[in-house]
Amino acid sequence: MRRKFQKWVESYQEDVWSLARYLLQDASEAEDETQEAFIKLWNQRKTIDPGRIKPWLLKVTRNACLDRLRRRRHITDVQTGDSHGPVAVAQRDEMGRWLKAAIADLEEPYRSLVVLRDVQQHSYEEVARITDLNMSQVKVYLHRARKQLREQLTEIRP
Repeated sequence: MRRKFQKWVESYQEDVWSLARYLLQDASEAEDETQEAFIKLWNQRKTIDPGRIKPWLLKVTRNACLDRLRRRRHITDVQTGDSHGPVAVAQRDEMGRWLKAAIADLEEPYRSLVVLRDVQQHSYEEVARITDLNMSQVKVYLHRARKQLREQLTEIRP
């Protein structure tokens, strides 16, 4: 069983970490959530269908990241009294940094959907399973998220 678990870690750790990194915008916190996801997998390894390991891991990671963001926002609100902190605008000539910032600025579930579908290239069916949304919701929300990203791009272009 340890060998099978090690194979799962090697196969899925990059996807799990990448999702956490995009959602949390902090490498250290992403590492923590990645480790926690694999600990949960180890504890649940006998009850999870082996064919559903990846969607299960991504769902657990997404939920843990959203919980962490809620706690972070609550702490920030208590400290500053402000519930809406601005996201730093990336420099115009650094599209990669801008895009990461723009994705981070999206509200949920838009942010998760863009990361899962457009960044990590999961199928629509996988995204629907991971996020507990139906296919119509996934498509509509992705359309709205992409529209918001296009609008943000238009705002920063000269």
